[in-house]
Amino acid sequence: MAGKCPKCQNMIASVRAEPVNITNMAGGTFSGATYTCPHCQTILGVSVDPYAFKNEIALELVKRMRGGR
Repeated sequence: MAGKCPKCQNMIASVRAEPVNITNMAGGTFSGATYTCPHCQTILGVSVDPYAFKNEIALELVKRMRGGR
């Protein structure tokens, strides 16, 4: 279901995902993505990069299973 961009009012059937670093209150940084209108590049949302997040979890699990902290 397509919606309209709040800035340019064009119909949006897909968005562009661009990589971005996200910094939390403790100063930690992790990979994220901005989701932008393909017509005017207005940022529609920001989220944790699901692929990078999945890989970080997998690496941490392997490390802990091997006895690391």
